Amino acid sequence: MTKGHTQTNQPVSVIGLGAMGSGIASTFLDAGCQVSVWNRSRKKIDALASLGAHACDSPTNAIQASPHIVVCLTGYAAWENVIQDHRLQNHLEDKFIIQLTGGTIDEVQTHASLIEENRGRIADGALMCFPRQLGTEDASLLMAGKAEVLEECDGLLRLLDPNWTNLGDDLTKPSILSRSLTAGIVTSLIGLLNGMAICRAGGIPLELFMQHMEKAESIVPAEKRRLIEAVREGRTEETQASIKTWTGAHETIHSVAEQLGTNLVLQDSIKFVLQEGQRLGLGEHDLSAIIDVFISKKA
Repeated sequence: MTKGHTQTNQPVSVIGLGAMGSGIASTFLDAGCQVSVWNRSRKKIDALASLGAHACDSPTNAIQASPHIVVCLTGYAAWENVIQDHRLQNHLEDKFIIQLTGGTIDEVQTHASLIEENRGRIADGALMCFPRQLGTEDASLLMAGKAEVLEECDGLLRLLDPNWTNLGDDLTKPSILSRSLTAGIVTSLIGLLNGMAICRAGGIPLELFMQHMEKAESIVPAEKRRLIEAVREGRTEETQASIKTWTGAHETIHSVAEQLGTNLVLQDSIKFVLQEGQRLGLGEHDLSAIIDVFISKKA
């Protein structure tokens, strides 16, 4: 799907030009925005300047250049250093900070207080997509902030994601939701790599693994939806495959992985989770009941 081409001459600044920050700036440029950019590495600034962006010599210049400033750095610590090094708190009044730097709950709250204490406006968000998907129907932008702030930033947010998600005025919600989604993604990918390691140790070609992995995982999307619905509707006792059944299946996986001499760090963790489910008396419940293991403080 191609990027949208909503035309606007709206000024906007982008601070932080990593892969995502550069993608954000490029998306705004494609839409006709007046884009000012700043990054610690001058090379990245010059690359966007060659496309029509205004190159800023400092983050202070970037903030002064536009009423809306998108911040997309590696972490809040990096942004705090930029603020302190350039005394940016003195230039935040009446500025709309669209914060797309991932952080912890405490970092989000502390940052919001800093912006608001210096009479700035803050919207916090998270992008759950690749840079190439920005501006398309495949983009995923989660945002939170006061209604009037999000309304003011709506035009720019729609350039990044035509259907961006408003999570309300609790600024921590994008961080919580994005980290929750990432937890599922990274766990799935690590599980894939662990399976590859077991195959290689057992002399199975990865080409064969890939062929059958794609078939085996065809059931995963529907099963994920079923698990979510079961938890949401409180139907975790309705067993499709009980935790006890999954535990027995996993014992075989654990044994094969151990016999092949692979590192058991992941398999031991899965074994622990399944055993905790049974310890909580959930052995005959559906796998969806495992959510209680993660909720329970006793686990």
